[in-house]
Amino acid sequence: MVTFSRPPAVFAYYALTGIVIMAAHRAATLLGCPELVRNLIYNTGTLAAAVAVFAGVRINRPAYRLPWLLIGAGAAASALGDFLYYVYPLLGGVLANPHVADIPFLSRFPLIAAGLVLLIRRRTPGWDGPAAIDAGIVTVAACLVSWVFVINPVTVAAAGPLVALTSAAYPVGDLLLIVVGARLLLGAGAGLTAMRLLGGYLVVYFVSDAVYTVQAIDGTYAFGGWLDMIWIGGSTLLGLAALHPSMALLGERTRTSEPTASRRRLMLLALAPLLAPATLAVQTLRGANMHPLVVAVGCTALFLLVVARLAGLVEAQRRTAITDALTGLHTRRYFEEALGAECARAARTQDPLSLVLLDVDHFKRVNDTYGHSAGDRVLCQVAMRLRSVVRAGDVVARYGGEEFAVLLPRTGPQDAYVVAERLREVIAAAVMELGTAAVPVTVSVGVAAIPVHAPSAEDLVLATDRLLYDSKETGRNRVSMPAQA
Repeated sequence: MVTFSRPPAVFAYYALTGIVIMAAHRAATLLGCPELVRNLIYNTGTLAAAVAVFAGVRINRPAYRLPWLLIGAGAAASALGDFLYYVYPLLGGVLANPHVADIPFLSRFPLIAAGLVLLIRRRTPGWDGPAAIDAGIVTVAACLVSWVFVINPVTVAAAGPLVALTSAAYPVGDLLLIVVGARLLLGAGAGLTAMRLLGGYLVVYFVSDAVYTVQAIDGTYAFGGWLDMIWIGGSTLLGLAALHPSMALLGERTRTSEPTASRRRLMLLALAPLLAPATLAVQTLRGANMHPLVVAVGCTALFLLVVARLAGLVEAQRRTAITDALTGLHTRRYFEEALGAECARAARTQDPLSLVLLDVDHFKRVNDTYGHSAGDRVLCQVAMRLRSVVRAGDVVARYGGEEFAVLLPRTGPQDAYVVAERLREVIAAAVMELGTAAVPVTVSVGVAAIPVHAPSAEDLVLATDRLLYDSKETGRNRVSMPAQA
């Protein structure tokens, strides 16, 4: 578990600065200050985010800086767009529609998206199927809502194709960031504070941009309102993400293979598909176009993604139930089920079936002398060496504490004895490094087969177990098998 000391003072100072800027902007509006003053206060809030990102890179010194530099460049482009849009006309400049401010505004999306993609590739370089499905569920739901309430209305209301294209580029850019951000936030690994702050920034801007678009179409947007304070707050979250010490770990490879199915994650995945029927309900109440084809496609995609995710969860639970957490071998429960199935198959086909039981010699002495963590390493090494010898169709399981079982289908007693001897030799061939000590590890082995030594699965286990203890009693590090074989 990663822990951090208290964030540096600059983190708290910047958080306080963001709050002050939001309050000052709102106060300037209520007091009727000149528009230039209000615009400069707003611009200070967005520009401070870019400065904070670059300052965070310098202070926290992440091993991989390029993603944060791209994110900072995106924040700087957004601040430049705010200046051109809000301040430049008050200084005598003229902006057409589309206007020059659209260039830095729109460049924010690919710059930040590129930074997020680089963080994802560094954090989880392989294919993370569960995270991709989770992100896909959130993405489809966001796309559905964005199309119905933002993208389609803004293109219909636009005066001309160029204006429509430019206007639609903004919600599409927000969707791009949500898609990539969802993949980062829902990926495997610990939920770092910097990641949560970064996710908050993406959500705040996605929602506030959508609200702005709706208000702009309805003609209800007014500069200086609560929406502008929310934008400043979103920018502040981005700066805080970069200034928090955990940002240095955001680009490091996670040790977790796939995300955990936490309660919050499952709630999110359950709520996301509900946006489709909610969209139909809202459009029906508004008397607006319900976009039945878009909603139908979205519902189908969400249904398939949720089914795929549930299937993955079931498979993960099954793997957990049949896999020993320490060694990675099968559990005793799985072994017993496999033994029953193989015995039934051997009875039908008249094929032989052999069982090998192994017990680590003097294992208690290892635990008492070197500690339980050393004992765990011994068990893991034994498991690895067992896997290196057996065939693909053989079943290897951790049968007890330091006891292992190997089930050999279609293998007679003599061949099973050869396999057992090889297992014993491979385990004893090399000493195991336990800290500063090199400890020899051996196993005692029992071998029996159906139908030669036992008529049933239960009798086979009992016979093999007795032979294992014969090996223990007669000197250890040896293989025992009935003489009549």
